[in-house]
Amino acid sequence: MLQAAVCDDEQSVLSELCAHIEAAFARRDMDVRLHPFTRAGALTEQMQKKPFDVLFLDIDMPDMDGVDLGIHLRSLNQDACIVFISNREDRVYETFQISPLRFIRKSRFPEEIDDAIRAIEDWRDKLKGKPLTVSSSGVCEVISVNDILYVECLNKVQNIVTVNRTIPVRYTMSFLEEQLPEFLKPHKGYLVNYRFIDYIKTEAIVLKNGVSIPISRHRVTELKQAYLRLFSQALPFRASPVQTADNSETSRTNLQ
Repeated sequence: MLQAAVCDDEQSVLSELCAHIEAAFARRDMDVRLHPFTRAGALTEQMQKKPFDVLFLDIDMPDMDGVDLGIHLRSLNQDACIVFISNREDRVYETFQISPLRFIRKSRFPEEIDDAIRAIEDWRDKLKGKPLTVSSSGVCEVISVNDILYVECLNKVQNIVTVNRTIPVRYTMSFLEEQLPEFLKPHKGYLVNYRFIDYIKTEAIVLKNGVSIPISRHRVTELKQAYLRLFSQALPFRASPVQTADNSETSRTNLQ
C-alpha cells in the first residue's frame, strides 16, 4: 500500500483534494493511505519518522514555501514521488530542481489528477525494478534489482549485497554487468546501484548506509556523468497537461 501525504494550508481545500485523490487511486485499483497536513512543519516532522512514498504539495503556504518544503522532503527521501498542486504556474520552473513527477493546476485539478495517478502507477512499477534470477549455493533465487546496493568481486566470487543480506554467486562480473545495465562501474571489482549513492568523491562513492566504494582514477569523470544522467532520468517531470521539461542538470548528490 502506498503511503501518501497531502499538504495544503486551507482545510476545506485539503479535504476536497484528498477526496479527488482517493477517488483517482480507486479508479486504478491502487491501494493508498492518505495523510492530510495543513502545516508544512507537521509534514516534515512526520517525514523524519517515516518517509511517505508520494507527496502532494501546495506552493503557497504560510509556515514554509512549498518549493523549499519539496527540497527538504526530497533530501529525506530521494525516491519520493512529488506532485505539486498549485495555481502558481509562474513558479513551475522553480520546481524543476526537485524533479517532481507532475505540476497540477488547482483550477484544473479534477481533470488532471487521473493523469498524475497514472504517472504514479508507472513510477511505482519502475521503482520496483525488474527481477534478477540467480543461483546461489545450488538454490535459485529471484532478487529485485532495486534491492541491490552493489556487487563486489571477492576471491572469484561475486557478492550481491542487497538491503537485507549478501548473496554469493559464481557468475562472472561481466555477466552481471550485462544483467544490470543501469549500475555504475567505478572499479573493475564493483557494480553500484546509483539509487543508493549519497555522494561521490574523487576517490570513492559513499552510499547512504556509509559504505565506501573505491573509484578508479581514470573513471571518475565518466562515472559522474553517468550518475547525473541516470539520476535525472529517474523521475521524468511533466507539467500537466502540455509543458515538459528535462531536469538533466539537477541532482541532490554532492559531486566533489
